[in-house]
Amino acid sequence: MTLRNYLTLCAIGSLLTVLVLLLVPGVGEFIEGLLIAFLSTNAN
Repeated sequence: MTLRNYLTLCAIGSLLTVLVLLLVPGVGEFIEGLLIAFLSTNAN
């Protein structure tokens, strides 16, 4: 896999993730809950 293909794949994956988070409320809330749980357990 070339660097250009890898960067394109990463950009498409990131864009798709952001769109899903914005447009699908259930998935966004689930991921938000996971992030809050992770941050609260690792906070000093």
